[in-house]
Amino acid sequence: MNQMPFVFYCRPGFESDCAAEIQDFANSYDLAGYPNAKPNSGCVRFYCFDQDSSQQLFEALDINELIFVRQWFWAQQELDDLPLQDRITPILGAVAITTTDNIQAQKVLVEHLDDDAGRELSKFCKKFTTPLTIALEKHELLDSEGDYQLHLLFLTNNHCLIGISPIGKASELKGGIVRLKFPKDAPSRSTLKLEEAFLSLMSGKKRKQVLRLGNTAVDLGAAPGGWTYQLVKHGLQVTAIDNGPMDKKLMATEHVIHLRENALAWLPEKPVHMLVCDMVEKPSLVAKLMAKWLVQGKTEHAIFNLKLPMKKRYQEVADCLDMICDALEEHEIEYDWHAKHLYHDREEITAYFRRKMPKLN
Repeated sequence: MNQMPFVFYCRPGFESDCAAEIQDFANSYDLAGYPNAKPNSGCVRFYCFDQDSSQQLFEALDINELIFVRQWFWAQQELDDLPLQDRITPILGAVAITTTDNIQAQKVLVEHLDDDAGRELSKFCKKFTTPLTIALEKHELLDSEGDYQLHLLFLTNNHCLIGISPIGKASELKGGIVRLKFPKDAPSRSTLKLEEAFLSLMSGKKRKQVLRLGNTAVDLGAAPGGWTYQLVKHGLQVTAIDNGPMDKKLMATEHVIHLRENALAWLPEKPVHMLVCDMVEKPSLVAKLMAKWLVQGKTEHAIFNLKLPMKKRYQEVADCLDMICDALEEHEIEYDWHAKHLYHDREEITAYFRRKMPKLN
């Protein structure tokens, strides 16, 4: 029996890294399968060899444990050559087969891939969502108490995959993409990376605890101040470390102290609540630096970018994150972490580490 694939979305150009991560994840559960990825498609399909393995993978997958995956679902139906005059009727029939007493969908996400062909479908998908949702509700195929979400991935305007994912274990956003508006007064577009990191990598509780007036932060490699801007926006007092110039408007807020120091060597006398770092350095060098700050208790929270090489990017990420984890465990320090290839990242991933330590005065 042919197994329906799991579908994973990623940034176009990172299909091999996404596939390597998924294969690694499946191997960790002793589940046999193989990925299939078309270069620059923004999509990876993963096929298990039997239904039991597919079911186990479905239950194990969690978007929060995957770095290069933006969104995922388990495909249940594939509809090709949909009649353009009435796509909804065959889709309703397929959804009726997909949803059962045990699988109740709470919501529907009408999605497209992030490649050139997929982006051309964005207006269609947005326009199609409302009439489809109304039809699904009319036929009682959506349940506000359901534990799953329904995915319709359109590959063309008459070809789609229909699948499911558990609420809370896949992204609740279409395509897994966080849409943000660039602030006109921000010094650089890099500010969107840190804003997305706050929303994607930190829980609401952690954001409330850390991102508040009076707390302290350090921004390594700060100039011209894209990341410092986000910290100041939340009321933090920031020490910006960079030999380059900082944005004048940002400095006028009086929330920033600018030190022209070597960001790789400088350390604060007293611990700060948050460290952020967006430097163009080797990822292993940045990982080593983050480990030093965390092990020495110079910060409780750290958000940083790892700039990736052209090849074996997944392995480089795994090695760098393992380096930090090993250092913390060697010193018997409790911690948690989360890393993601964010929508506003390019040739990098963003990681968040929290070292559990006594509260700062």
